[in-house]
Amino acid sequence: MRRMAGPILGLFLILAARELCAAPPASPDASPFPLPLEHYADSNRTSILEILRLRIAVDPFNLVASVIFLLAIVHTFLATKFMHLSHEWRDEHRAEIEAAGLTAEAKRQTDARADVSFKAEIMHFLGEVEVIFGIWVIPLLAAITFFKGWPAAEGYISHGVIFTEPMFVVVIMCIAATRPVLRFAEQCLSVVARLGDRTPAAWWLSILTVGPVLGSFITEPAAMIICALLLARQFYDLKPSLKFRYATLGLLFVNISVGGT
Repeated sequence: MRRMAGPILGLFLILAARELCAAPPASPDASPFPLPLEHYADSNRTSILEILRLRIAVDPFNLVASVIFLLAIVHTFLATKFMHLSHEWRDEHRAEIEAAGLTAEAKRQTDARADVSFKAEIMHFLGEVEVIFGIWVIPLLAAITFFKGWPAAEGYISHGVIFTEPMFVVVIMCIAATRPVLRFAEQCLSVVARLGDRTPAAWWLSILTVGPVLGSFITEPAAMIICALLLARQFYDLKPSLKFRYATLGLLFVNISVGGT
């Protein structure tokens, strides 16, 4: 029965999605979503609070979207707290399964795995910075569906948002992180680092000066990935001070932005 649960659930989700997508199109008289900026007529306002108050008065859904965006920002700042809590719960769970004999080594199966803590894994997932705004897209889509209806939500995702650039950035970043590209970039930068006998200082200077120039040729995201990975290998493995690490990372972002232009 458990084996059939997965396919049945998948079939149910497919049928549900099909029914949702088959919803009747929005009426031509319905207001567009989101409203065009010129519809708010707030070009003469200078205060952000005034602009926000006016836009909320025109369309109250702007308040809902602003609250969701604010919660996503707060979640970003709390990511380290989630990760710290995840590590605490994981250590506690590890001690519990060791006492109960539920570790992978204590089990008789050849391919056995240690029991995991579900709440620790959830906290770890919530602490991943790169997925935070993706997580909050779910309540945003639910709010759009609740307040504006599914046709508005489906139309916004299908036609209102252009995913070409983010998809391009993801593909470029994945390619830039591959071993051949990284090795080639490392060999090119090693020529510059050789002028300083390839010391950590020479690598640090070459990565932060020559590396960002690559943004003009292979896009800024790709240059950032390459420089970050090379810094991790040639500099961060030496465990410099925490302040120096953050300063280096900030300088990398600034140089990438300048070098890409």
